[in-house]
Amino acid sequence: MVFSSMIFLYGFLPLHILAYFAFKKQTYRDAVLLISSMIFYAWGEPVWISLLLFSGLTDYVHGLIVEKYRGAWQSKAALISSIVLNLFILGFFKYSAFLIQNVNALLQVNLPYREFALPIGISFYTFQTMSYVIDVYRGEVPAQKSPWKFLLYVSLFHQLVAGPIVRYSDIAHDIEHRHLSISRFSEGITRFVLGLSKKVILANTAGEISELLLQGDIQELPVLGAWFGISLFALLIY
Repeated sequence: MVFSSMIFLYGFLPLHILAYFAFKKQTYRDAVLLISSMIFYAWGEPVWISLLLFSGLTDYVHGLIVEKYRGAWQSKAALISSIVLNLFILGFFKYSAFLIQNVNALLQVNLPYREFALPIGISFYTFQTMSYVIDVYRGEVPAQKSPWKFLLYVSLFHQLVAGPIVRYSDIAHDIEHRHLSISRFSEGITRFVLGLSKKVILANTAGEISELLLQGDIQELPVLGAWFGISLFALLIY
């Protein structure tokens, strides 16, 4: 599910907003956010929810250990464990098949391997949870005591699949003491509409035209056409 899809704009988003405002207590609103984020993520690849939950809950525990044993060897051990585990998971899905292919070619062997589809958003939530443990170790943020609030930080659908990577210190106050007003809601809707317009009208159009220009034999493309295609591709990335 992407933000510009019909199912998101006319199904998921309106239902999420209605469910969120149906409750006044923040605990229930947090539950709506968490459940909505799980549904949003599962829409693409439901099997990888288990990996998202594992990464989130593992670093939730790492953060508690780091804070409880601050200054002791257990704290540093938990930090190292978090970094090693996160990098191993990320490296396994991104580079394991590539490494085995190169070993097979170099040593003339036939080691078995399996190519996994990269779990959606794995880079974002992996570095988020890892940066959280690092910040707790440095004493920059207190460890989050609620596993549900920590999972909310990890899985918020607003940035889970497309980023950016959000440090816990940047969002901790909003998770704990969120205040929503009509003016802030209106500002959020305005930003969303502007961003969606840029995506649908500018980025999608620029992407289609640049693909038509650059997908053929680049040597036969006029200089002006090449520069135009590159400029449109740059607009797409922006």
